[in-house]
Amino acid sequence: MREMKDSGVEWLGEVPAEWGFDRLGGFFSLRSEKVSDEDYAPLSVTKGGVVPQLSHVAKSDDHANRKLVCKGDFAINSRSDRRNSCGFASQDGSVSLINTICVPRGEIESRYFGYLFDSSQWSDEFYSWGHGIVADLWTTGWNDMKKILLPVPPLHEQRHIADFLDEKCAEIDRAVSAAERSVQEYVV
Repeated sequence: MREMKDSGVEWLGEVPAEWGFDRLGGFFSLRSEKVSDEDYAPLSVTKGGVVPQLSHVAKSDDHANRKLVCKGDFAINSRSDRRNSCGFASQDGSVSLINTICVPRGEIESRYFGYLFDSSQWSDEFYSWGHGIVADLWTTGWNDMKKILLPVPPLHEQRHIADFLDEKCAEIDRAVSAAERSVQEYVV
């Protein structure tokens, strides 16, 4: 049985004894370069990750007032009303200024961090570091976000965890797809 230790951080609970911890700012630096969506494809930061800009979102006529996001950057919407709207960019582009763009400082397994940042525990912790006057005007800025403590398994274990979760998610997707096909057979 694997030896566990108390992380000392409520949202993390117990973690394997050989794991370390570091602040988010130890893994990522801030990118805040402003660009135009005429030079960089407009992207949206959604609960499904960083995607080509959604057609139904409000758009500004100020095309130059966007943030640069590069392939491999982690983007997160800093507003509480967009909880869990985050992901690693699969392409270069531009996003709304409300997003925080984090550039990995060194070698990380982005899939591991993607799963971590997609958890409700992370979302709650991220929210708890925010400030505002009412819930829908609550924002977590970089100066607070970079202080959030993260669990740090060795890189090989980050990859192993991500591979395992990729496989399990694919199994679930196949089961859902089979169930949907089965329902369609009865409907038709």
